[in-house]
Amino acid sequence: MNYKLRHAEPVDAPQLHAILTSPHVVLGSMRLPYMRLKNTEDRLAADPNLVQIVAESDGEVIGFAELVLHQNIPRAAHAAELNMVVTHGERQGQGIARAMIEEVIRLCDGFYRIRRLSLIVWVDNTRAIELYRQLGFEEEGRLRDYVRTEEGYCDALQMARIASK
Repeated sequence: MNYKLRHAEPVDAPQLHAILTSPHVVLGSMRLPYMRLKNTEDRLAADPNLVQIVAESDGEVIGFAELVLHQNIPRAAHAAELNMVVTHGERQGQGIARAMIEEVIRLCDGFYRIRRLSLIVWVDNTRAIELYRQLGFEEEGRLRDYVRTEEGYCDALQMARIASK
């Protein structure tokens, strides 16, 4: 499958909104199923501390990754968070998430000089946890009852990748 990675643009909001409100994304994130399109449009507003990447295939947005930087906080400028990585439901398991994370890591290591890249993932998202481990992330701790779900509560893992010096 052919796709390209590029910076997210405001025009991507409707397609991205469809992904962000899809059941599999709502289940694995803090998203709610009935978010307004305006929330997604606002998310894509220019912010120097956000790097937002979309995967695009034949004009269709099929994936999204968001990196949160702390460039304006001197003692935290070396750290960033991989805030979200999602793919279109029909495109899961095709290497798109891996490609987006690898690109985020490349940007962190090269351009931004990020030493610590962290993330939070629900413990039942075993596919994502395995992918993160393959890409050098290590578990740092367990956040008990981190997210409320329809069934109750779910723990999350705090993971991080520390770049070599």
